[in-house]
Amino acid sequence: MNNHEISRFDLHHVADFLPYPFIIAEVINGVHFNTFLNEKFKEEIGYTLEEIPTIQAWYEHAYPESTYREKVIKSWDVEEINSKKEGKVFVRKKSQVTCKNGTKKWYEIKASVVDKLHVVAFVDIDKEILLQEELKSINDNNERMLSVLGHDLRAPISNLNDITEVALEHKMSQEDFTPFIQKINRQATQVLEMLETTLNWAKSNFDSVHVQKKSINVKALIDGLLAIYKTAYVSKAIAVTVTMDESATINGDTEIATIIVRNIISNAIKFTPHEGQIKISFENNALTIADNGVGMSSTKVKAILAQQSSSTRGTNNEIGMGMGMQLVHNLAEKCDVKIVLNSQPQKGTTVTLVFD
Repeated sequence: MNNHEISRFDLHHVADFLPYPFIIAEVINGVHFNTFLNEKFKEEIGYTLEEIPTIQAWYEHAYPESTYREKVIKSWDVEEINSKKEGKVFVRKKSQVTCKNGTKKWYEIKASVVDKLHVVAFVDIDKEILLQEELKSINDNNERMLSVLGHDLRAPISNLNDITEVALEHKMSQEDFTPFIQKINRQATQVLEMLETTLNWAKSNFDSVHVQKKSINVKALIDGLLAIYKTAYVSKAIAVTVTMDESATINGDTEIATIIVRNIISNAIKFTPHEGQIKISFENNALTIADNGVGMSSTKVKAILAQQSSSTRGTNNEIGMGMGMQLVHNLAEKCDVKIVLNSQPQKGTTVTLVFD
């Protein structure tokens, strides 16, 4: 046994006792061949030497999504070039590896290069990455809530205050006073709606929503919500029709179902013009809310489905926050409700909720 074989044997022997997954590879005629996987690699990442005999095979298994694979390879090649320029004998990058059992884990991958021999170690940083993402999510939520509380809620509350001051400072006839009361009612409803949406959105994003399913009477749910919004749709002379069996039920969480349907009805009222129509129906476990309002482009629909929509004013300048549909999607996912959204500009929007 020559010195090269002894050193290789010793390297393999040592690698089997190390706490990290290791790959040892050699470059032969320009091809990176994997020649050894330590026991920790087989245990944690799962692939065998027969499955990943080359670096190319490794890339295809570890990064099955082609776009991400290309990004990892390009990033690694750039890092290798930079390391050579700096006279380093190692390369270090972070990437999300797909293990043989299908799980995805973040690793810091460190490769030491000596001549044609490559020793690649995988350090598990999955918990650290997930913690960073969780902290970022919490910070994003905090910033969004502060933005809503500091800006979106300030405007309607300020308007409400102005209206009440005018009412207190001026003696009004009953004829003049009634429109003021109606306006106060609309503003108060908007403030309460926005506050409730903000709090529920925050709860859903902090994973504090607990689903408790039971039988819910759909007609009672719709009638209760329409009673809340009666002033809003009557003031716009919107004709609302409800078509469903009085005894129709769904299996769901009462609070979550109420929040989801409330947001959709609220949007239908906001984006339906004066003397428009809203039709609500229930059939085959699917609740449909259709309006003949302003509608949306396909781009806007895609943004909503991707939870990237922003705030939009209604046909009567009603205030929106942009997080209403995000809340709907978040909650729908938690209780297995499928959302089907169809819309055309100037023709209206139809939202169908398919309950499990």
